[in-house]
Amino acid sequence: MKRYKPLFESTKIKAYHGSNSPIKRFDKNFSAQGVFWFSEDKDKILKGESGASSPKYIIEVILTVNKTAGWNEYEKLSLGEIEQLGYDSIKLDDDWIIFKNKNIKIVNIEQRK
Repeated sequence: MKRYKPLFESTKIKAYHGSNSPIKRFDKNFSAQGVFWFSEDKDKILKGESGASSPKYIIEVILTVNKTAGWNEYEKLSLGEIEQLGYDSIKLDDDWIIFKNKNIKIVNIEQRK
């Protein structure tokens, strides 16, 4: 039996999300604009400089991305248009926007004071 490589290679990204409550599962019903924001820079969240929200709880995650848009698409298209083009994520410097919760694996929840 011949094996075929996937069309896109998955990439795993360690990132963080800040929240006022300990998130055990990311749900679009509780997300801004139906997407999820993360940052590779934990300190950026702690300083309130990221779209990844509040520093009360820091959720460490592994993101699985296959097709990533960048600033060019983000500045010209809506989030819906980017997703319709087959992108599963957007990378803006060290921040990430993820469209589907199946691409997010929670590995740790840290409660901050």
